[in-house]
Amino acid sequence: MSSRHDQDDDFESGLTDAAAPGWRNPMPGVDDGTMRGLHLASQSVLCLATQTYDAASRGDATGVETARASLTRQLAMTTRLIDELLFDGSGAFTVH
Repeated sequence: MSSRHDQDDDFESGLTDAAAPGWRNPMPGVDDGTMRGLHLASQSVLCLATQTYDAASRGDATGVETARASLTRQLAMTTRLIDELLFDGSGAFTVH
C-alpha cells in the first residue's frame, strides 16, 4: 500500500468543525442546530462510503451490501436536509 493511503485526511482540510467553539454558521437565516445536523449527516455519509469501500476491498459481499444499504438511506436523508436548507421547504427538492 502506498504512503498516500496511510494518511487519515479530512474530506476537506480547510473546513472548521461545526463543534468547534469559533464556528460560525455560513448560511444566514439557518439555525446553528440545523447546520450542525447537516455536518453530522455529511460525516455519516463519508463514514459509510468508507465502510463500503473497505468491505469491497476485502471482498466482503455481505459487508458491501449492508454498508451500501445504510449509505443509501443516510444519503437520502442528508439530501433531504440539504434540499430543506436550500429551498426553505418550498418543495423543489432534488429527485433521485
